[in-house]
Amino acid sequence: MSMDASFLGWRPRQLASEGPRYLALVNALEQDIADGRLSDGDRLPAHRDLARELSLSVGTVSKAYQEAEQRGIVSGHVGQGTFVRRRSISRAEAMGRNEQINLALNVPAMGDETQVLSALFGEVLRERDLAPLMRYHPHGGIWKHREIIAASLSDNSLTIEPARLFLCNGAQHALDIALRLVAKPGDSILVDAFTYSGFKAIAAASHLNLVPVEMDDQGIDPEALKRRSRESGARVLYCMPTLQSPTARTMNLTRRRLIAELAEELDLAVIEDDVYSFFFNERPVPIASLAPSRTFYVTSYSKFLAPGFRLGTLTVPDAYIRQTDLLLHASAWFVAPMLSEAVVRLIESGKLDELLRERRRQALERYRVFLDIFPNAPKLQFPAFYVWLPLPQEWSADQFAIAARGRGILVTPPIASAVGELDPGAVRICLGAPKDLKELTNILQVLRDILASQPASVASVA
Repeated sequence: MSMDASFLGWRPRQLASEGPRYLALVNALEQDIADGRLSDGDRLPAHRDLARELSLSVGTVSKAYQEAEQRGIVSGHVGQGTFVRRRSISRAEAMGRNEQINLALNVPAMGDETQVLSALFGEVLRERDLAPLMRYHPHGGIWKHREIIAASLSDNSLTIEPARLFLCNGAQHALDIALRLVAKPGDSILVDAFTYSGFKAIAAASHLNLVPVEMDDQGIDPEALKRRSRESGARVLYCMPTLQSPTARTMNLTRRRLIAELAEELDLAVIEDDVYSFFFNERPVPIASLAPSRTFYVTSYSKFLAPGFRLGTLTVPDAYIRQTDLLLHASAWFVAPMLSEAVVRLIESGKLDELLRERRRQALERYRVFLDIFPNAPKLQFPAFYVWLPLPQEWSADQFAIAARGRGILVTPPIASAVGELDPGAVRICLGAPKDLKELTNILQVLRDILASQPASVASVA
């Protein structure tokens, strides 16, 4: 293409011949910024001037500049022009190898767990005859393992007996078993208005009806629970009193006691999901300790060791021991003994406590980064690897999720956790996936920039 010698603005070195022309222009602009040909604060040519120089339509250049602003590489100022902006993160960086940064999936930050587990499994292979681990075992798990794990989960507020504790393939398996114990297809289950997406999946697969219960700043609202239970006839409650997912809210002891009292009054079976209590230095009193005869208590090692380490526990009331054993026989026969052997060795060596301390430290570090960028977000005494970000009034959760995806960042969409059509006015953001604090900072700054924009302007570019 011919170049006008009087044209003094930026020109792309070349434009890709394939694909939409506006994207070719944006990609060329992004490449020149990455190569140092353009610097932070450089002014770009006016839309009409660049269009004439490159033999493009003004609409194509305008669309390219909109896309560039959405990627965070330029900023437009009415009456002043369009300027290169030092990006927190480019779309190419966010996408990686055509992959988006996933802040929708709750994973722990990378730490020492891989090295610890590698050494531990190597130790088992070197020092122990594997034959005892490879044979058939009781459906609830090796008895000695259950004794040690039950003791490690017990404290002054809750004593777990090995006979009532069953080892499962992660918390998801434990929740599925618990539901099968207390509900049948067509039954209604009381849940938070915004609840754990994995539980929604189990309920859908089991043909159960979820009844949303309104929430306050501690989770399930007691008056709403009473009303919804009586309206629906539901006799099962699923709840996450500690660091509720997705909202990260935690019930105080008074609220827990009230929920336990209502469970007795309303004759509710309670499925208590306590997979995040390890973030607390001292575990909050479980509802299982306040209503032991009607509570099914779920924990997980997958949540702080690694997602692929599929080991959870289900503690049931005495009356359900035999039926739980039968359901484990039917669904999994028993959990891979190598996993429970690993946990027992971690407990006995003290390394489990070391890993827990590391997880708490990582969560606190990442939460502080989040608060630096979003100082008005709700404060958590003991943070996890996810947060609940309230949105400005002009933003819906769906709009924000779409805008973030357009910048290469996935956040938890409302449909994942909402029970019904209610817009939460907030989104869950998971902080564990970014490789370090610097990358997390960059990504969160992009989200902050999105919220500083108007929804219509951000969503206008496909």
